[in-house]
Amino acid sequence: MHHRRRVVRRAGAATVGVLALTGPLLVASPASGAPAPSPLGTTRPATVAAADAEFLARTPERFRDQQLAWAPCSREQVGLLASLTGGLECAQVAVPRDWNEPEAGEPLQVTISREPRQGPRPERTVITNPGGPGGAGLSLATLGSAVPGLADTEVVGLDVRGTGASSALTCGSAFVGETPPDYRDRSPEALALAAKIVQGAAQACAQDPLAPVVNTQQTVFDIDLVRDALDRETIDWVGYSGGTWLGAQFATHLPGRVGRFVLDSSVDATAGYQEVFSYQPMAFQRRFDVDFAPWAAAGNATFGLGATGEDVGATYERLRAELAARPLQLLPGLAVDGNLLDALAMQSMYGKASFPQLAWILSGLQVVEAFRAGPAGSAAAPAALTGRLADLVRQLAPAADRPSATESMAATFAATTCNDSPWTTDQAFWDAYGNEQGERYPLVGYTKSSQVCAYWQRDGLVLPTVDGADLPPLLIVQSRRDPATAYEGAVKTHEAMGSSVLVTVEDEGDHGLYGMGNPCVDDVVGRFLTEGTAPDGDVTCEGVGLPPVAGSQGEGVVAKVLRAARSGTAS
Repeated sequence: MHHRRRVVRRAGAATVGVLALTGPLLVASPASGAPAPSPLGTTRPATVAAADAEFLARTPERFRDQQLAWAPCSREQVGLLASLTGGLECAQVAVPRDWNEPEAGEPLQVTISREPRQGPRPERTVITNPGGPGGAGLSLATLGSAVPGLADTEVVGLDVRGTGASSALTCGSAFVGETPPDYRDRSPEALALAAKIVQGAAQACAQDPLAPVVNTQQTVFDIDLVRDALDRETIDWVGYSGGTWLGAQFATHLPGRVGRFVLDSSVDATAGYQEVFSYQPMAFQRRFDVDFAPWAAAGNATFGLGATGEDVGATYERLRAELAARPLQLLPGLAVDGNLLDALAMQSMYGKASFPQLAWILSGLQVVEAFRAGPAGSAAAPAALTGRLADLVRQLAPAADRPSATESMAATFAATTCNDSPWTTDQAFWDAYGNEQGERYPLVGYTKSSQVCAYWQRDGLVLPTVDGADLPPLLIVQSRRDPATAYEGAVKTHEAMGSSVLVTVEDEGDHGLYGMGNPCVDDVVGRFLTEGTAPDGDVTCEGVGLPPVAGSQGEGVVAKVLRAARSGTAS
């Protein structure tokens, strides 16, 4: 299962969707074997002049100086976000199918977006990326009007190759096919079935001829071609989550093109993706244990999940075991089992604004399970309660807006993470790794036995080492308890990139920080993007605090039935 999180940024009427990096099927520990060198090298040009020379040598004439045909973005391009981003304009940039052979094959199309404006064009362009990798990013162009201070900057959204409104990669029904067994079922039969499913997904993806050329290096040169089409010598960058990997690699490939770069919620860009994802079991468990569980315990009078964080954790584990043994059918096609409960919990860890929603789901499930555990023939749980629970579950795990676009994001995620760096291919290693991680970090750890990349046939791409050479100052923004991109990995990226400034947000665990309402972060990043002013040294910002329990989303039907159940009057 490929979990995703859509973060909603609000400032006035502007809303921006962000896809965050997480990968239960694609994770974990040191890889074996050294691949052959990539056929597409780079001289890492450190000046604009050197970058221009390399661009001319790399790019066939027919792709240079493209004239962009801007037009209002269609519903097909931006999906449900059309009602929120109706003012955006979109354009397509033709890119070589394979930068190793740029004259061969039919070109691909990369779609970009912007907010229309009157008057002179701004002096600078910020290209944005929502992460994933493979997240559709056209809606991020609204960052220009959503965040104070960017009004005089051109902000461009981008769907990278393979995803969204760009030339799409497809794996058929590979990521929406057979339901995996419970990840905590460690029987040989369950592990074999889980391995069979991810192996089938890898084989299905391999049927698309685009699969080998959907990777970070190809995307780096696509972005440089977008820069040329936008008629800029350098670009600025705001990349979230997986977009920090892409931003770090662009800066490493083409330091002469780097303007003002912001890496928000950064991966460990010094390691391969297998190592990147190895942080997640610990980081998700830490977020749950340190932030969510004590918060829910403080609201025990409201949620009834336990008086201490340990009690809340025990309640969660009990509910999960009950749902794994007997899934709860809330609606046709919507059953809550152990895997889905873990997915809902993971989804909620990305942002504290989702804590109340998860707490109400757990409260409601606890009541329903009490009804189901009653004597045969006892009253069923009230329909109003199960209906409200269904609403809350669907809000955290929304149905696909555009199934084809959702599928292309999952496929691009797989292709990028599997193509970019080596992976261990021994299933016995992954089964043992899942056992070890699950025992230590049960929320996510057991999923680590299921690895699409363990069955992926990669072509031996070697990305350059991220070392910060020849770069101007850049910002790395990170919360202490980020669940998807752990703070420890961001520190390694900071140490490797000598010109970077680390903005640490203390007492915070949200994934995605700039434009999310932290005044300190918005001020530091805003001044850097608009004025080019980087702090002299590393900076600490305080978090904005956890949400209140009173009046939290989910109250109403769930709270009413919960109170009635406690008083013995539920019916």
